[in-house]
Amino acid sequence: MKTSRVDPIVSPGQLSSHVHNFVGVNGVDANTTTVEALDEASSCTTAILTDDKSSYWAPQLYTYNTNGTFSPVLLSFVNTYYLMRGNTDITAFPRGLKMVAGNAKATGPAATKQLQDAVSFVCLDYTSGSKRTGSFPQTVCPQGLRTQIVFPSCWNGKSMYEKDMSHVVYPKGNAANSGTCPDSHAIRLPTLFYEFIWNVGKTNNLDNSSWVLANGDALGYSFHADFFANWNETTLQAAIDECSGPLNGNIEKCPPLARSINRKAASACRGQSTEPLTGALAYLPGCNIVYNGPNAGRGLAPGCDPSKVSNMPAGGIASGKSTGSNVAARSNAIAKLQATRSSNRMYTISANISDSVTQAESHSKAKRYNGTSNRKRQHATRLPNSH
Repeated sequence: MKTSRVDPIVSPGQLSSHVHNFVGVNGVDANTTTVEALDEASSCTTAILTDDKSSYWAPQLYTYNTNGTFSPVLLSFVNTYYLMRGNTDITAFPRGLKMVAGNAKATGPAATKQLQDAVSFVCLDYTSGSKRTGSFPQTVCPQGLRTQIVFPSCWNGKSMYEKDMSHVVYPKGNAANSGTCPDSHAIRLPTLFYEFIWNVGKTNNLDNSSWVLANGDALGYSFHADFFANWNETTLQAAIDECSGPLNGNIEKCPPLARSINRKAASACRGQSTEPLTGALAYLPGCNIVYNGPNAGRGLAPGCDPSKVSNMPAGGIASGKSTGSNVAARSNAIAKLQATRSSNRMYTISANISDSVTQAESHSKAKRYNGTSNRKRQHATRLPNSH
């Protein structure tokens, strides 16, 4: 729906350090730091439920080209699952709750099994089988690359946001999406699970040479995501409490949700991107550099202070990879493309909207909605938000 270098949670009121891809309401920007501001700035949402005016985002993925340039990878679609885990009462997300999952500055695997479990990748291959990994798969993903993340689901009931994320935690145990909440964070929320599906085509990520996140991570360990809750709480709580049984994607069978379904409006929702969506870029937007993998040291734009780069490769910028030594070659490679772009680099696009899609490894877009009998539940209820 929207690609922009903003993050109203981590970098309110200013440019973000790297580019993000947004779905949900279309007005999110650096200054939409309250639900009131988010409502005022937005005219529609890519969610098929108009009572969900939340915003969801994650870093943009790029392909590293053989000529040293970077190309944005097309985001095919996004699934946001609301999983009802645990044999306990579940409370709807309060309006204004902000969460960040993952670590944007990670340079390797997370310190605990639980945090490692929260971030994963699936190479979609309907012929040979889709495999889940803890870092970018080093192969061809013919049906796409799925980057996915689980959010904390235990809340302290007090704060809507803390910079250190201490207001929310994962359940006890080694799993990110199951277990009981600690007494310090006793309020159980829906377990939010994102799937960002990227159209990577026939690109072979052999030896981690082809893909890089917007922050410069070529291995994927720093994949992260943000959530700004702006639901109609009454609707969400009623859906949690009342809807049961397998609905197979027919959310009209869930009265609290049926009242706010508007697929046509979701399909028509537009957002204004501030970053290029196609073509080749000489550098990663913002002062970012590829900080791991075989291309470490590349991508830093002229004028950026290397000492202020968040994640610098070990040993600094390698010889022959500094910004000054390859500007001319890369500029020539993309001069024609850049000449066709407007000076302000503003692009308007529509979201790629689909109905709810299955979470099965085949990812065949079979529609479904799984529920259980009441508010105390052991299995997953998936509220059908696809963007």
